[in-house]
Amino acid sequence: MALPRVFRKIPWQLLFIFFILVIAICSVGLFYYQSQKKEIKKDKQDELVAIADLKVGQIANWRKERLADAATIRENFLLAPHIRRFLHNPKETKGRKGLLTWLESFRETYQYDNILLINKEGTLLLSVANKGTVIGPDLKKLASEAMGKRKIVFSDLYRSKVDDRIHLSIIVPILSEDKDETLGVFLLRIDPYLFLYPLIEKWPTPSLTAETMLIRREGDEVVYLSDVRHLKGTALTLRLPVSDPHLPAAMLAKGREGIVEGIDYRGTGVLAAIRSIPGSSWGIVSKVDKEELYAPIRARLWNVMLVIGLCLFSAGSGVFLIWRKREEEEQRKYREQLEATVKLRTEELEQANMQLKESYKDLESFSYSISHDLRQPLVVIEGFTRNLMKKSGDKLDDTAKEKLSVIEEQAAKMSHLIKDLLGFSHASTKEIRKSEIDMNLLLHNVIEDMKIATDKKAVEFKIENLPVAWGDESLIRQVLVNLLSNALKYSLPREQIKIESGGEEKEKENIYFIKDNGVGFDSAQTDKLFSLFKRLHSSEEFEGTGIGLAISKRIIDKHGGRIWAEGKLQEGAIFYFTLPKKL
Repeated sequence: MALPRVFRKIPWQLLFIFFILVIAICSVGLFYYQSQKKEIKKDKQDELVAIADLKVGQIANWRKERLADAATIRENFLLAPHIRRFLHNPKETKGRKGLLTWLESFRETYQYDNILLINKEGTLLLSVANKGTVIGPDLKKLASEAMGKRKIVFSDLYRSKVDDRIHLSIIVPILSEDKDETLGVFLLRIDPYLFLYPLIEKWPTPSLTAETMLIRREGDEVVYLSDVRHLKGTALTLRLPVSDPHLPAAMLAKGREGIVEGIDYRGTGVLAAIRSIPGSSWGIVSKVDKEELYAPIRARLWNVMLVIGLCLFSAGSGVFLIWRKREEEEQRKYREQLEATVKLRTEELEQANMQLKESYKDLESFSYSISHDLRQPLVVIEGFTRNLMKKSGDKLDDTAKEKLSVIEEQAAKMSHLIKDLLGFSHASTKEIRKSEIDMNLLLHNVIEDMKIATDKKAVEFKIENLPVAWGDESLIRQVLVNLLSNALKYSLPREQIKIESGGEEKEKENIYFIKDNGVGFDSAQTDKLFSLFKRLHSSEEFEGTGIGLAISKRIIDKHGGRIWAEGKLQEGAIFYFTLPKKL
């Protein structure tokens, strides 16, 4: 006869220990989740504040630099006599040409959209970039204000009533030599879409909803000065009431600054950092949707719940299986070690990311330093040299004139070198925007531009059918310009210059070539061709800085292609480059 089965109750001590462990584990999990939630929110707040402060500093510095440019014109004591002579005889060709040359140099150096010369009657006399420029009532008002105050006027962003474009203008009064009379004004026109708006719109970290907006208050309305991310074409047209208590931009317009939570122009809940820009009526709103902000928090919640479940399972097993205590302890130590390793790797990645950002920032700072701080003295040197030759040329002997000519020539070479260095930096940092490129059309356009510069020399171009490329059209155009210019330069000693170009389509890439009948090069020195500042010929033989081929190599490398050259002395050269096909 079978014995009855006896079911013993679980000892209450084990149940008590199990419930204590359940309460403890849940409490720890909840505390961990709350602390993680608080940390994530604080990190996002710190990020928004840092971005807002960075944008405010960049815009404030940009405004100061523009005012410094205007001060450079106002303090130029050599300018007033030229302006007076020109105003006395505006049709005098030499004076007009000299002023236009100086203004064009200034515009290119400091990257302005246009520079206008307006007399004290409000009449437009000179326009550098657009010969059909018309003076509207807004410009006349700004010019009148600058002449009346005899001070530099930095306008706000406005939409021109003439061309319906958004502009930002700096009006510089031109004073006579004795400072007693205002001769007219220079109007430096800035296109905000070239630098200001891209600076505002750029966000340093990946985000689906984050954006920075530039705003100002006009009466009872908040005006969005730049395009917002989720509504295009809103610059100076999107207006919302200042009375909206939940709108971060309205909070800023009423004088509040810092971190705020509210509802943006789309009716979406956001976390925002709001800051005013010193010395202006502008303000910065850097914001991110709460939905995006709390997405990592929800992910952490699921992780915490999973960890709690695992801990409860482990605790229950531990209560009923005491003998596994040592194994569970080893597992706990392993998890702690793994968390420490993950934390260490995360810190290393954050440090590497920070160093990368600093390097990019240093490169941008270096590029701007070259374009602004180095080119400005060259402009002054060239200007003084020309003025000295013009005013005192008849008093100088031949040696002095020759030295002044050398100074002017070397300043021009230095300016060309700086321009090439900027091109190299631009090729290194510019973001690639790939599209299909009609290489035949692009090459024909480049050649047509070159023919204008080589009309005094017979050049025979032979172009084969080129396959369509996949890449950044502006950068590939630069490669073609550099290679064709190189071929033309080293073929000038020939009576008849012949330049050929063609291409071939492969399975994974396209191959293109530029061939010339120039002086060629020693094949043993091929590795030097694409190095920065490495030249196979002296500057006395052939002008140039030795940067063009290095720029071309950098561009092709960024596209994932290859570039190389073949040649022999006095037998010409052929340059090849490849571009990967579209995947």
